[in-house]
Amino acid sequence: MALSLQADSTDPPWMKWGGLFIGPLCIVVLMATVWTGRDRLAFRDVSHFYTPLYQYVGERCAERPLTYFWSAMWNPLDQTGMPLAGETTTAVYYPVRHLVYLLASLVDQSPAEFASPNELPDDASLALAWYVTLHLVLASFAAYWAARQVGSQSAFSAIASLAYPMSGSVLFLTTNPPFLVGAAWLPFALLPLVHAKEHGWKLSSFALAMMVLGGDPQTALHVGIIAGLWLIIDVIRHSRDRSDGQSFWLRLLRMMGIAAMAALLATPQIVASVNWASHSGRVWSKLDASQSFAFSVAPWRWLELAIPSLFGSPWPVNHRWDRPVFAGGTVSPIDALWTPSLYIGMSTLVLVTIGLLGRYRGRVHGTGLWCYVLLASGFAAMGWYGPWHAPYQWLIDWVPGYDAFRYPAKWLPLVAFALAMLAAQGGQCLFNGWIRESSHSNEFSNGLLTKRRAAWVWLFLTLGLVLSSIAVWIAMASMKSAPVDVVWGPFQSETAWYGWLIGTAHVWIFTTIILSMSVEWKRPLNRQKLAWAWVALIASDLMIAHWNLVPTINRNAERAAWHELDPSESAALDATRWIRTAGEGEYPAKWATTSDRQRLLAMEVHDRRRWYGRWHMVQDEAVFNSVVSIRPWAIDQFWDATGQQSTPINWQQTASWLGVGGSRTSNGQSHVWPTRDLRFHRHDQVVTEDEIPWPKRIEMASDSGDQVDVIAVGSTAVSEGRLDDTFVSRRIYQDGGWRAELRSQDTAVEPVPLTVFSADGVAQGVWCPPGTWTIRWIYQPRGHRGAVIVWICGWLMLLVASNWSVTRAKHGPFNRVRELERAK
Repeated sequence: MALSLQADSTDPPWMKWGGLFIGPLCIVVLMATVWTGRDRLAFRDVSHFYTPLYQYVGERCAERPLTYFWSAMWNPLDQTGMPLAGETTTAVYYPVRHLVYLLASLVDQSPAEFASPNELPDDASLALAWYVTLHLVLASFAAYWAARQVGSQSAFSAIASLAYPMSGSVLFLTTNPPFLVGAAWLPFALLPLVHAKEHGWKLSSFALAMMVLGGDPQTALHVGIIAGLWLIIDVIRHSRDRSDGQSFWLRLLRMMGIAAMAALLATPQIVASVNWASHSGRVWSKLDASQSFAFSVAPWRWLELAIPSLFGSPWPVNHRWDRPVFAGGTVSPIDALWTPSLYIGMSTLVLVTIGLLGRYRGRVHGTGLWCYVLLASGFAAMGWYGPWHAPYQWLIDWVPGYDAFRYPAKWLPLVAFALAMLAAQGGQCLFNGWIRESSHSNEFSNGLLTKRRAAWVWLFLTLGLVLSSIAVWIAMASMKSAPVDVVWGPFQSETAWYGWLIGTAHVWIFTTIILSMSVEWKRPLNRQKLAWAWVALIASDLMIAHWNLVPTINRNAERAAWHELDPSESAALDATRWIRTAGEGEYPAKWATTSDRQRLLAMEVHDRRRWYGRWHMVQDEAVFNSVVSIRPWAIDQFWDATGQQSTPINWQQTASWLGVGGSRTSNGQSHVWPTRDLRFHRHDQVVTEDEIPWPKRIEMASDSGDQVDVIAVGSTAVSEGRLDDTFVSRRIYQDGGWRAELRSQDTAVEPVPLTVFSADGVAQGVWCPPGTWTIRWIYQPRGHRGAVIVWICGWLMLLVASNWSVTRAKHGPFNRVRELERAK
């Protein structure tokens, strides 16, 4: 890939290094309230899912900081138990998460007067705030590095480092940390794979491994797909080159080597994920279109790239108006919001346009790659709205297991990265090309002509915004049905209208500034000052537009609201496992009829009170129907069977059969009942799963609870038992990694190893011979320690190769001097 753009070496050192830190500085300011601890990240997965989950993972790893990776950890708090690393998004082996949570634990300053069983530790929310801020900063550094690699000078590399992490597509990933991790490492992974002149393999392997370890294997796969297709396209473009065949195979071999090395560096996570995927409902359950194409980016949403918060937002006040206008008022999973705004800056888009025009006029080369990435990822992100649902449908049809990933909107970071790179190249084209040409022409006539063009553009822009505002007002007024949200309340048309006016005013102001600057483009002014003026413009544009894009709540306000609740039941109950019940509904009925700017705070307190998501982990409580990333297929079968029952189900009896000893309503009220930890069945009470299908099991559980006198197991388990053996079971999921030992009261007798079998789909059990025994259950999944050994070897290989490269680079100049001396 030949590039004509070259970095400007005339920049003074402070500019070269200063550009690197402008983006991170803006991010730190933007996220200041959360990383300082005043606020905490709220809304969606970052709150109810990852705040308690990552705290729990951090505490478990801290129990054995040097050996956490050697023995696989089991999570007993979700469903009927599941492997901690198998869920992938837990990021058990991700080194950055370990470092951040270790530092946060050292600065925990939880006030003693607020301590309670339900209190959220300070380090839980603070650590996650540091975690997401660090990855936004990393994304900024990565974009800057990528722009410098393709020849942009420091100022325009700084533009890429601003536009990429502060675009709506990436910034709002603070609500979904694993995918923010993927976006942060994406430039480091992609550029060495697609840049024909970039021969390094270590950085790309490292970045791909970090994506997988951080919980986002999907973005790593997307990088591989984009790089593989670009290889084919690039080879076709240069098919007349005689060395093309050799180049193709060498590049293909290099890409495969990078993928293999990345797999070595992430082996334990890959093995754990693959093992758990074999139990996943995503793999074994057939997904319908609403699930496979959920969070598709509708075509009208691309307008958000140019206007901030164009269509409003459903929260904290319901004023999102594109779905009632374009989708008829219905809210389907396909149109669900992954991010409320795609805005990347009007000033950024101007540079993108200049870069594309420069390519058309032959002033710049190398934009073809980023145009390809932009179009490919943009169409993939559209999902259901792509032509004939393609290319996302092709991925589902042709890539094995791809439908289990879900959500086309996960392609959006590639769109943002491509636009950021095009903006950097557009700025380089503008100041290295057009200004140099204008310095040799008549200053007065060129300046006057630019003023006229700028005036006409400004006039048409103003007229266009006025006419579009009239059209939007008419569209809002003609809506036949406005959506009512059970959390955010009825649709607020006035708020939507004011939001539109604010967005258009933002565009009008910044476009006016750009047009004013264009008057000076044709004058022989200091190019460096103009370049850095663009950097300041884009920083201001994105900072103002996205100042409130990241949802947060004040921690003191949350603490006060939490302590207004009655905490009397929190420490008095004891149940082996809980089940959450809706009671009178998931949320208070009055929320659907009222609107409140503080509804986000109320929702967060309400979700914590009802243990929604992973909040039960804060109190170290197990919940059967918690929200998890990958639920076992057996649990899906259970819920399907309960939904098909024609007769009413006795839920307390059924819950008791599941090993659930308590229920918790949406308003925090609890009820407990006795249940058994172990169950015993004679040989004649053990039957195969085919004899008692799920509907029959539910019926028996509803009638008898945990006193059901028969248990369903696989045919192998039936054949393994002897007539005088007893099948001892417990309600812990069997994923294939459990084994057991029988220990006699006589210490002279060696422990007897036992095979653990799956029982009733959601449980496990062993055959126990007559006598008095103690059963020891051991979690040791097959292949885990071998994967850890491979993992350690992979990291050692990377360290040795990196050290060799550094040593070679350090001594390279001296070797060349010696060769010259010998030649003399």
